[in-house]
Amino acid sequence: MKFPGFRWTTAACAACALAVAVLAAGCSTAATATPAAAPPEQADISVDVFPTIDFAGLYIAQLDGLFRQQGLNVTIRFAPAGQLAVTSVLNGTSDIAGTDYVTYVNNELGDNARLRIIAEASSLQPHQLEMLVGAHSRITTLAGLRSHTIGVTAPNDIDTLLVRALLAENDISADLVNIRFGFQLLNVAGQVSAGQADAAPIPEPFATEGEQQFGLQELADVDQGVTTNFPLEGYAVSQAWAQKNPRTVAAFDRALTEAQQIADTDRAAVEAAAEKSLGLTPETAAVVNLPSFPLAVAPAQLQRVVDTMVEFGMLPAKDIGFRITKMTG
Repeated sequence: MKFPGFRWTTAACAACALAVAVLAAGCSTAATATPAAAPPEQADISVDVFPTIDFAGLYIAQLDGLFRQQGLNVTIRFAPAGQLAVTSVLNGTSDIAGTDYVTYVNNELGDNARLRIIAEASSLQPHQLEMLVGAHSRITTLAGLRSHTIGVTAPNDIDTLLVRALLAENDISADLVNIRFGFQLLNVAGQVSAGQADAAPIPEPFATEGEQQFGLQELADVDQGVTTNFPLEGYAVSQAWAQKNPRTVAAFDRALTEAQQIADTDRAAVEAAAEKSLGLTPETAAVVNLPSFPLAVAPAQLQRVVDTMVEFGMLPAKDIGFRITKMTG
């Protein structure tokens, strides 16, 4: 897969809801249109994301000019790992991070990072994240993973959480499986094919590419049981940046919300964005399984992440009372 460079700016009229408040705001073509909102405090912003299909709304907002309409010049940069996107936000080298909620929660609890989740990106849907095995693997059921290796990126990331939940849903003790860390999602399909892991949870578009390029086989769909429609990815900034740039946050969110609506209803738009932003071939884009693209931050839904982390021992007992509302208000 190749990732073209990003510095996109386009133009179109956006009229959408502020996702956090779910209240109408935006432009109007009527003769009696209300005065334009004050411009964002910071017109030039950078967004660091991991290159998955989860951020199709972001790609569409850039391609369709929705950010430009809101007075924003957005630079999208690919981070090789979600934690690096968060680190860039915390050290001020980027403005907005796009990654998974487990990473956000770990940063908030571990380092007192004071992050603010400003928008959702994706929630899990069928076959959008699959447990895959090699083309000639003799493992044909989840039970067959006992004493075998599952490759994940890190001990406390969303892949590990989803693996533990999937095993528990199928009455398999995680203690009977070798969950090995240090795999990179950009390369994990090839690593599974080469026998470096017996299986791995792989998101789109890497799952489809792994099936096409290496003949990987689906062992199980991760979208089941406690993780059905599970919140996956979202956008976060530092609390200090949000307080300094409230109009910028609102402008970003208005554009993104309209793009999320497009992504959730127009498959062709997602495919076009995936080809241009992720470098997918038309053949791959046509068969990639998509997540859902939420339109608003839903703290009750995101709290599932914290509760599931507690359930599977990824948060210590002292953090059992942590509420996601601390990161969304």
